[in-house]
Amino acid sequence: MKKLLLAAVFLLLAVSSAEAQTVLNFSLPTPETHPRNQALARWADVVKSRSGGQLTVSFRHGVTEYPGARIPAAVAEGVYDLGAPGWWHLARYAPDYALPSLPMFYGRDIHTLRPLFDGRLGEALRDKLEQALRVRVLGNPLDLGFGQIFTANKPVKTYADLQGLNIRVPGGGADLARYLVFESTPRRVAVRDLADALRRQLVGGLLATDNFVADLALWDVGVRHGFIDNQVFYHYTPIINRARWEALFDDERIWLMESWAAVLSEMRLLMASRQERSRTLAARNGVQFVEVPAAERRTMRGTLLEEQKAVAKALEIDPQIVELARSLLDAKPR
Repeated sequence: MKKLLLAAVFLLLAVSSAEAQTVLNFSLPTPETHPRNQALARWADVVKSRSGGQLTVSFRHGVTEYPGARIPAAVAEGVYDLGAPGWWHLARYAPDYALPSLPMFYGRDIHTLRPLFDGRLGEALRDKLEQALRVRVLGNPLDLGFGQIFTANKPVKTYADLQGLNIRVPGGGADLARYLVFESTPRRVAVRDLADALRRQLVGGLLATDNFVADLALWDVGVRHGFIDNQVFYHYTPIINRARWEALFDDERIWLMESWAAVLSEMRLLMASRQERSRTLAARNGVQFVEVPAAERRTMRGTLLEEQKAVAKALEIDPQIVELARSLLDAKPR
């Protein structure tokens, strides 16, 4: 009888423990091998450790029912608890998130840009997103890296070499305006069709991160040149469904946010390392790189800035956000 009572007590404790555990689902359109997925897995480990296993994050990798562009809506609607969409996808719902594509950011380095998005500018954007969608932002953005120009048959060593090229771009008014200044023709090509488009010379190059080129092994379809001009800085924003957030205990909210802050530097290093390894791999496979000097990038930025007001208006970016970004950039040493 005593043994039966003890067994019942242990069973009750086990059930209570299971009921006390909170599991948040996190779905990502990228495969488990993608650096974003690997970085976020590290964050999930820290959440589990800090909470003593009371709060865990469960991942689904490579989901197809919601492509990247629809992840923000899926989180806002409660289909997923968590997401980490890129700003280029968030801009569909909160237009101010297209800000990093504006000419004032062109050709800058990471040490200039990161403090802006970790500081007042990032806070202003966060407020805009939380007003536009039923989500809560968990912390500062996770870097992906810079978009650069990669070309196939035509070497690009100067801006003049871009003239006449068909360049595959992810899209957006700022991308289109930039390539008109370059005297190139921007093209929209789906990722699934990109290799064939390069092979058939329907496009002569693309705007992409080093990791994107390496993941698709685009040197196998002719990519041979990289023009390093730090054209666009890409990053991801961690979000959670607002209703799910409000249903969490205070301790659980603290574990999520403090874990993100604690491990963000490590995650950023992981992302940067992956981009560096991707560039090394590309070089080993015959891709030659030309780094645009900072002075030339500044000159080009000045030319691009002539179009900024029109581009910002077309993208429906709040002029006050643009002015805040400009003032913060002007305060930086040149």
